[in-house]
Amino acid sequence: MINMHNGTVVISKELTVFPGFTFEQFRRTRFYKNQDGVGVILLDGAQMIDGRNYYVSLFFREGSLYMLSLVCCDWRFSEIDEKKRESVHDQILKELGLEKYTEFCWGTVSSDYDCRGNVSSIDVVYFH
Repeated sequence: MINMHNGTVVISKELTVFPGFTFEQFRRTRFYKNQDGVGVILLDGAQMIDGRNYYVSLFFREGSLYMLSLVCCDWRFSEIDEKKRESVHDQILKELGLEKYTEFCWGTVSSDYDCRGNVSSIDVVYFH
């Protein structure tokens, strides 16, 4: 899923992101639907990554990818139980040999729960 050496994430045959990935590069993919690159870009439908389905969101800052957010949607959780998805994400990272928060020279990978948005996600944040 995540290349630990260089931060590359293959989302699909048509979309691979990496440190320095730009909004202009995103515009050349089939996922571009006239988004402005300022707000969160949620890709249409779940994306199969390493045998699991994820909702994928891209966050750009000043034209470069700042963060990739992955929400595993293989299991359904009620709104009340959303925090349980965090343990699923923790397990996925553990299977990859990662801790809940791991820092690399290119960025960080973490399993997070946002209580304001009631969303659990695996977040890949790229350093600039």
